[in-house]
Amino acid sequence: MSVFRYDSPLMQLLTKAADLVWVNILVLVCSIPVFTAGAAISAMSSIIYKILHNEDIMVTREFFKAFAKNFKQATVIWLILLVIEGVLAYDFYYSRQIGTNFSEAMKTVAVVLFVLVYALILYIFPLQSHYYNKTKDLFKNAAILCVVHPARTFFMLVVRAAFYGLGVLIVLDYRFIPLLVAFGISLPWYFCACIYMSVFDKLDGIDRNGNKIGPAAYEKESDPAEETEEPDSDDSDDADEDSADDGEEEKPES
Repeated sequence: MSVFRYDSPLMQLLTKAADLVWVNILVLVCSIPVFTAGAAISAMSSIIYKILHNEDIMVTREFFKAFAKNFKQATVIWLILLVIEGVLAYDFYYSRQIGTNFSEAMKTVAVVLFVLVYALILYIFPLQSHYYNKTKDLFKNAAILCVVHPARTFFMLVVRAAFYGLGVLIVLDYRFIPLLVAFGISLPWYFCACIYMSVFDKLDGIDRNGNKIGPAAYEKESDPAEETEEPDSDDSDDADEDSADDGEEEKPES
């Protein structure tokens, strides 16, 4: 039957599900030392980007390739965010212990900032995995996306909150813990990617079918220092003379 063909919608769905399960396990394993979690999330973002664009990928090889490629910068970003979130969490806990009117205001501020920083996380690792940018520029660009696309940011936060709530319910019943091992990290990131991916596609100049319609100037997979090809010189003597008279030829745009 055609439903069991490799290119059938059912088989493509099952293939994506299997890829998400395996990448979820890879992220869990690679996040065990904690400080490596940022590189693992960045590598997962790279894999999810390719899954959403229906690319044929070898998940294990490409995951570890992206993990090694992004390790240094992703780890720095992760540690910065971890410290900020840790300070905000401590402020919330300390404010609860004081129990004054001022502490209530501090608690509210800590919660709001915690959510805003978490929204930053939802953008910054996909950006880091896909584009060449300095660390400070990644923070700036992630903040800009949060502000420019408030609806997308809100829905991504809702998705994350829903999965966190579901995760708590699953933990309370140990029989469903394998679901967390299979999809606990990759599935919510996949749904968030479905929300922000159209923004990335517009930046990359990709249409709905995944075809390039413009240059992708900052793609991670391309060389940012690509050399421009010099135009071929004319073989005829007349062309050489004209070139000498007119001055230096104009180079093509890179």
